[in-house]
Amino acid sequence: MADNNTDTRADWDVEAAPARPSEVDAERERLVAERAARREARLAALAPAPEPEPQSLATAAGPHDASAPGVAAGTGATAVSDLPVRTETVTHRSTDKFAGSLGLFLLRLVTAAIIGSHGLHHLLNLPATTELIGSTVLPAAGILAVVLGAAEVAIAIGLVFGLLTRVAGLGVVLVAGGALAFVLWGNWTPFEAGKPGFVGALELLLVAVGVLFMLVGGGGWSVDHGFRARRAEAKAA
Repeated sequence: MADNNTDTRADWDVEAAPARPSEVDAERERLVAERAARREARLAALAPAPEPEPQSLATAAGPHDASAPGVAAGTGATAVSDLPVRTETVTHRSTDKFAGSLGLFLLRLVTAAIIGSHGLHHLLNLPATTELIGSTVLPAAGILAVVLGAAEVAIAIGLVFGLLTRVAGLGVVLVAGGALAFVLWGNWTPFEAGKPGFVGALELLLVAVGVLFMLVGGGGWSVDHGFRARRAEAKAA
């Protein structure tokens, strides 16, 4: 009986004996490590996902991927021969060539001579021009006589130098067309008894020439061509 009591007391003393300092420190370090691991896991879960770094074409294709387009085999660099090449086609107008330029230049000179001579005649004979315009339905005959003569002279100068040729062509159409509509064809018939052809043949031809200048311009031998060439050079640069 005494032996049993002695054994029980010994066991109780062993169980009740405090843990050694080394075991306490190890347990504390384990708990601290677990808390730190849980904290890092929570921070990692709350942190935004990092964006993937962009990869170049050579890196994505691989250094030895010869099947990738634009990548030189074994180098990972873009082959110069596979790069897209920008090509520009420069077209020259047929009216800028020698034959077209010469034809339009001669036509401009002839048209300028006709229109310019009419303009000088109208300016030097303002009373007769005013009377002619006054016989039509147009108002302010005196003012229109001066405007008509000055406009015809300006159109002639523009045609000679090829300056604003399309605008000059529009002016030819308006002047010649106005003469047909308000003066020559005022009786609603262009024909006269006993005379061949019809009245206003020259003015009708001038209308057609004016339309031509409006559509194709003045050709290569003109100031307009120089302006157009400078715009093309500036656009190409």
